[in-house]
Amino acid sequence: MQHWLLGMALLCAGVAAGAQPGPSGQIARLNQQQGTVSVALAGQDRWQAARQGGTLSVGDRVWTDRNARAEFYIGPVALRLGSQTQVEFSGLDANFVDITTTQGELQLRVRDGLAGQRLKIHTGNLHAVITAPGEYRFAADTATSTTWVAVTSGQLTLYGKNGASQLLTDRQQTTVSGRDLTAVATTRVQNAGFDAWVAERNRIEERSSGTARFGPPGVPVPSAVLAVPPPQVRYEPDYRAQQEQQLAWQREQDWRQQQEQEEFRRQEDLRREQEWRQQEDWRQQREWQQRRDWRQQRAEQDRWQQQQQQQQALRQQQEMQLRAAQAQAMQQQQLLQQQQRAAQQAAQAQQQQLQARQQQEMQLRALQMQQQVQAQQAAQQNALRQAQEAQLRAIQQQQRGMAATQQQQQGQSEDLKRLWTSPDSR
Repeated sequence: MQHWLLGMALLCAGVAAGAQPGPSGQIARLNQQQGTVSVALAGQDRWQAARQGGTLSVGDRVWTDRNARAEFYIGPVALRLGSQTQVEFSGLDANFVDITTTQGELQLRVRDGLAGQRLKIHTGNLHAVITAPGEYRFAADTATSTTWVAVTSGQLTLYGKNGASQLLTDRQQTTVSGRDLTAVATTRVQNAGFDAWVAERNRIEERSSGTARFGPPGVPVPSAVLAVPPPQVRYEPDYRAQQEQQLAWQREQDWRQQQEQEEFRRQEDLRREQEWRQQEDWRQQREWQQRRDWRQQRAEQDRWQQQQQQQQALRQQQEMQLRAAQAQAMQQQQLLQQQQRAAQQAAQAQQQQLQARQQQEMQLRALQMQQQVQAQQAAQQNALRQAQEAQLRAIQQQQRGMAATQQQQQGQSEDLKRLWTSPDSR
């Protein structure tokens, strides 16, 4: 009883120690690799070749080259990376084991619980929280900002921005674009090589009876792998043989039960694989139907856009013709206004010319009247002058007549004098 109590105490202490993050922050161990697998330690940019069996801690990054694959153990979780895939072990606490993938394809097989912890997978446009044992697939493409998520079995929740979320369960898959969890219809190329490798690793893990486990200090470790010696129970000599027979019978029953469970798991995996293939066939048919519908819809949209473009071109042509007609009408109106203004100006000029002609005629009449008045005045002056001249001539004639009379009288007086005088006196 003392040994048994001591073993239980050591077991509880080991589980309690494994439930707390270790000082080194170790998360995963590289269990299997094919091809070139590189590792960059936390805070470093230098890549180095991965070492099988090596451990990875928080902040470490992994890159698988072309045609390379890698398998990591995170406690009871097997993480498989496909070709050209980059993964970063970005966080570890009491609630989550954070894994970030920015490119490539990965598969997770969660066989047991994580003792209160959950897996959180970050991609370029979302993060997924795995809350139940099962098998999960992710394919991230940062170039198109899309993530393909498929749940063969189990349960996970997708989270986007603004509180958007989506629950996926057994045999469900989706392709999400952007950070709003917008589902898009895309055709995903099957990676047959990676699928076959994952199936082979599952078979190998099943044949190993679940003994493949890796429990770093940061991940809870199942009690099956704790290095605690089993309690030594002592039996009385009389009951030892009977107890050994019971133990042998119990081991045989456990072995048969284990074989039945393995057979059941194989049948269940085969059924899931058949259902998965049926779902894939149905998905391919649905995607083909969606592509055909999309082509028809795209053709309708193209025709509608072409009609809209033709109508828009016709409307533009009509608008151009209307603007041309309006511009022509405006030009004609402006020309008519110019002609009217020119006619008005010509009429004004004619009126001005007529007024000027009338004024000239009036001035000419006034000048003529003035000339007539002047002529009349000149005639009157001539008549007066003539009258004066006639009067003057009359006066002159009268004067000459008087002078002649006087001379005649004087001559007569002289003749009288001569008569009255002597010849000597003459």
